[in-house]
Amino acid sequence: MLLVLGPVVAGLVAWVLPESYAGANGAVESVTGAARATAGLGAWMALWWITEAVDPSVTALLPIAVLPLFGGMKVAAVCAPYAHPLVFLFLGGFLLSIALQRWELHRRFALAVVGVAGTSPSRLTLGFMVATALLSMWVSNTATVVVMLPIALSVLSLVEGPSRDGPSAGDGNLPTALLLSVAYAGSIGGMATLVGSPPNLIAASTLQEMGIEVDFLGWLSVGLPASVLFLPIAWWWLTRRLFPVPRTPIEGAAERIAEARAGLGPMRPAGRRTLGIFALAALAW
Repeated sequence: MLLVLGPVVAGLVAWVLPESYAGANGAVESVTGAARATAGLGAWMALWWITEAVDPSVTALLPIAVLPLFGGMKVAAVCAPYAHPLVFLFLGGFLLSIALQRWELHRRFALAVVGVAGTSPSRLTLGFMVATALLSMWVSNTATVVVMLPIALSVLSLVEGPSRDGPSAGDGNLPTALLLSVAYAGSIGGMATLVGSPPNLIAASTLQEMGIEVDFLGWLSVGLPASVLFLPIAWWWLTRRLFPVPRTPIEGAAERIAEARAGLGPMRPAGRRTLGIFALAALAW
């Protein structure tokens, strides 16, 4: 039903559009058939994306078939954005992200950073934020948070567990502060690099259309300082103002983190190769 509803909605949208409209300069402009086809296609794709009547990637390919058929654009013009250099840059970032997750290199890195930070609630929160932000520079924000949340929940289980003697008054704020810190750090780190988040590439593409070229290093020179500035501000605001947390160490936190690191076992050869490829790609970018 939803498959049929997509083209039906497209036809209705194209049909209800007025014959003409007043432009920005007051002149009357006519609505062409190509404009109707484009508006209808937009409604069609939105419906299929929302309902997931088909795979989202299939929906994304509809313009290649529909626009040339109804005179909206020529095939070459429609296909050109699909081969934009930024698309391949984004694809490369996704492939590296998948490889890092496949061999759990992101988890090793996160546990290493958190383990160095310390075991007091304040320093643990900072460690989680630093690890999340650094991962989010290269891995998508969502994937980074998915990795960090189980580690954070494991540490939080110690706060109310039997190993805690005489919990401090600020312990009740730690779960909120720690979980929010992971979410905020994912966004803060994601803006540091061009491949850190999809909106970064969209912004770079828009700037390119305006005649402003933004390469990886150019984005890094602006995004990284901003991330470095915002991260400690967010940490201070969360742990000092919004949800003050105690500074006394959490008993058993270091052991829990060490157990998680030991559970990963030694790094496999494929993991080492992936790490080398990642380093080369980052250097080339």
